[in-house]
Amino acid sequence: MTIVEREIVITNSQGLHARPAAVLVEALKSYEARVHIEVGSKRADARSIRSVLALGGSTGDVARVTAEGDDASEVVARIEAIL
Repeated sequence: MTIVEREIVITNSQGLHARPAAVLVEALKSYEARVHIEVGSKRADARSIRSVLALGGSTGDVARVTAEGDDASEVVARIEAIL
């Protein structure tokens, strides 16, 4: 099993608000990896829209993404494209 961690600067103009969070959660449905996102001291299960919204990530914030699974590299690259 592969574990991939990456720090990603949120460049989406809306940050991690409703629409981008929904796009993120929907995109993860096609992957098997377990994924967590941390912004500041908050940590979220990336498959839970409520959890992602609670992060309150804004444009310019750094998100630490951790994925665990056979498709971890692919899922982190997908998240980076969304953020």
